[in-house]
Amino acid sequence: MPAVNHSVRAAFGALLALALAAHAALAAPSGPPVRIGSTLALTGPLAATGLVHKIVGEIYVEQLNRKDGLLGRPVEWVLKDDQSRPDLARTLYEQLITVDKVDLMMGPYATANILSAMGVAQRYNKVLIHHTFGTPSLAKYDMQFPAGGLAGDPDNTIPKVVFDALAASAKPPKSVAVVTSKFPSVHFISLGAREAAKKRGLREVAFLEWDFGNRDFGPIAARLKD
Repeated sequence: MPAVNHSVRAAFGALLALALAAHAALAAPSGPPVRIGSTLALTGPLAATGLVHKIVGEIYVEQLNRKDGLLGRPVEWVLKDDQSRPDLARTLYEQLITVDKVDLMMGPYATANILSAMGVAQRYNKVLIHHTFGTPSLAKYDMQFPAGGLAGDPDNTIPKVVFDALAASAKPPKSVAVVTSKFPSVHFISLGAREAAKKRGLREVAFLEWDFGNRDFGPIAARLKD
């Protein structure tokens, strides 16, 4: 029996040593980092969502580097604040390519900023992966790839989901007020909602818009109350 126990312990020790060696080999990416560049709206009107994207991105990069990185190399995320401004996003993506020399590019948050980044990617013949582009018909560049789940015609599909749900309610509405930001993708979908309401015979009682970044909704609330 002692000899058997000794053999079991020896076998277990050998397996443990192999497991530790394999883990060490996988857990240490090496070589120059793969640099992935992007901007996010860390300040400005879009910052609340942009900061969530930053937190999630940092968690993912950390988890990736705990394993074997990308192609066995560590990943470095070169992130800049576009302040929720498409014009600044355009400038920063130029910098990511020409100054920071990133290996890959990832899109920013929100349609207008992604469109700016897309123009830069096309000028420099770079691949751009993005995931919050709300006006798919404007994406003409053949090396841009949406990674989100938005349909190709959100101006039709999103209003349909909303109006179908309302139609199935106990008291379906007979009239509708469309209240929208002038932010491109939101405005685009809101225009689709107007058309969808018209086709369903819903009476439009108001169509109210506010400028992107507006914080005073008192006048709009007053109009709706009237």
